[in-house]
Amino acid sequence: MTTQRISFPVRLISLLIGLGLLFIGGRFLLAPELGEQGFGLNYKEPNYAFHSIKGIRDIFSGLIIVLLAWSQYRRPLFLTLLAGSLIPFADMLIVWHTPGSNLWAMLIHGGTVVTLWILCYFLGQSTPEIGMNPPESYGAYVKRISSASEGGDTILEFSILPGESTPWHYHQLFSETFEVLKGELTVGQGDQTLVLQEGQMATIQAGQKHFFNNLSGKESLVKVTVSPGNRDFEEALLISRGLAKDGLASESGTPKKLSDLALFIRLNDSHMVGLQKVAEPLFSFLDTRATKRGRLAYLKEKYADRW
Repeated sequence: MTTQRISFPVRLISLLIGLGLLFIGGRFLLAPELGEQGFGLNYKEPNYAFHSIKGIRDIFSGLIIVLLAWSQYRRPLFLTLLAGSLIPFADMLIVWHTPGSNLWAMLIHGGTVVTLWILCYFLGQSTPEIGMNPPESYGAYVKRISSASEGGDTILEFSILPGESTPWHYHQLFSETFEVLKGELTVGQGDQTLVLQEGQMATIQAGQKHFFNNLSGKESLVKVTVSPGNRDFEEALLISRGLAKDGLASESGTPKKLSDLALFIRLNDSHMVGLQKVAEPLFSFLDTRATKRGRLAYLKEKYADRW
């Protein structure tokens, strides 16, 4: 079985989830009535056989997650958490449809589902196998043509590798115009998806949800114009390319460290859409903490200030 590195925050959260399930399962076995109340149900005549079944289920699930996270089996952990999210989702529906149940517990079950999906998002990002070093040119090319510091638009030229992508998001402070200089780029814009060939372009207005993805199997070269110019956007792209060059980003271009991703999201003025929005408070916290600890200053000095 192939072992791949799992970033420390994702590994830690997975371990905590597994240990949490062990605790919940043990509580159902040793203190069944407390376990029932914590689950969100309150029967007048508890069925203790149910508690034993529930306890064993949670202990087994917790052990599987702890072992996979501890051993850094990334893909099996991803599939386990994704499939396992069905359990708290069903638990949420059970509590919801049970008269006299605890609605706060229902929200906890729902929050667990969202947490598992967020973990799966990061686990699903491809990373090089242990012992393999990325090529020196891995996602590294970026050229600043025009900077906001000069009083005009931000214009950058950069490479997008096969499989590199962004999720749906939007920017509040500026519009973006993508022009394909070489290769092909798939761009989601509002309710439509465009496949841009060499010489074609698309403009994303401020506040318009969008994504891009290189599905062509070949490297693409893209020029992006940000209007009005934005210095933070420039630094975000320079930092992301630098992290990719040093092997600190996945093949999809996502920084491996959650704190680096949080800094990139804020600098890039990226705002999430749909279920991803539940992660915004977490990223805001990580961004603030990383900035206070000097991580942002370090990344700027290493990757952005020399340009």
